[in-house]
Amino acid sequence: MSDRFDLIVPISELQTRSRRLVEQVKKTGKPIVVTQRGRPAAMLVNYDLYEGHIATMEETSSPGWEKRLERAQREIAAGHLVPHEEVLRRRRRRRR
Repeated sequence: MSDRFDLIVPISELQTRSRRLVEQVKKTGKPIVVTQRGRPAAMLVNYDLYEGHIATMEETSSPGWEKRLERAQREIAAGHLVPHEEVLRRRRRRRR
């Protein structure tokens, strides 16, 4: 486990250094594994990165995502890019 994560802390350290650990995660984007009784119990992660992972999981769980990915790759290769704000607007409309 220690090869994949920069920092592993016991829950007692999270309790005493929570503010500094949260700032570290926000600044570096690297997760911190929190252990309880010497075993992994939780993970402290950057919120924006977490949201990105959730969005990816939602997208890849919907029917036809492979075709949408292929289309997006073709559009990128052709230089047809969509601003991030527009993607967010479309996604919100699709959720309604």
